Amino acid sequence: MRRTYFLMLAVLSVISFADVNVLAHHAISANYDENSFGTIEGTVVEVFWANPHVHYYIEVTEDLDNVELWDIETSSLITLARIGWTPETIKVGDQIRVSGQLGRNGIRRLNLDRDSLQILE
Repeated sequence: MRRTYFLMLAVLSVISFADVNVLAHHAISANYDENSFGTIEGTVVEVFWANPHVHYYIEVTEDLDNVELWDIETSSLITLARIGWTPETIKVGDQIRVSGQLGRNGIRRLNLDRDSLQILE
């Protein structure tokens, strides 16, 4: 009986921690303001092509003295593959314009609306 109790307690503890992490990971509203949309344009300086979400890091030049690094978050690898995206869709050095939900609290991040992607010449 005592062994079953401790086993059940251990299982419930693991489930409760896993549940918190899963909810935190999938809570877009925790990272992005659903009422704040924006468009940014810049140069891709790094690509993180891996799960759980692909990220593009772009430098946005506001003026000659002010270059900001933005984190552009997209979907999982499988979701992007289903719509035909590959690691070559957006590459380091590409000039892009994208739109989406902006990060909360002024954090320079954007949850990409994939339909908004423009690769500029």
